[in-house]
Amino acid sequence: IDQISVQQQIEILEIISGYETCNRYEVKNSMGQMVYFAVEENDDYNLNCYGPLRSFTIKLFDSTMQPVMQLSRDFQCAICCCPCVCCLQELEVQAPLGTVIGYIKQKWHPCLPKFAIQNEAQKDVLKMIGPCVPCHYCSDVHFE
Repeated sequence: IDQISVQQQIEILEIISGYETCNRYEVKNSMGQMVYFAVEENDDYNLNCYGPLRSFTIKLFDSTMQPVMQLSRDFQCAICCCPCVCCLQELEVQAPLGTVIGYIKQKWHPCLPKFAIQNEAQKDVLKMIGPCVPCHYCSDVHFE
């Protein structure tokens, strides 16, 4: 797969009430076929008190609904104007569940979302750079 699309499934109750619920996503290949279904596992307090800064676990399931991958992130403050290690985001990737295969680590930049994709030894193997996110509010965000 050379390209994927991640689409969040929007809950009507969440839009109307503003009450945050666990997110669900469809991960599709370039032909629009669903490859994985992803589900966030979280509690109401974490969801509604910390919003996008919250810690989370997302499990990805294959077409037979067997878990194949897990993404986990601890809570990190994201309000930071300097390259402070304490406020950059880090995601751990397990596949199969229980076996760490890599990490995605945010790299500091004043305007752009930049990430390093690392192997299990925390060595950079790929990089991801996105556009200035505020310029793409309510539309697709493409990462190279």
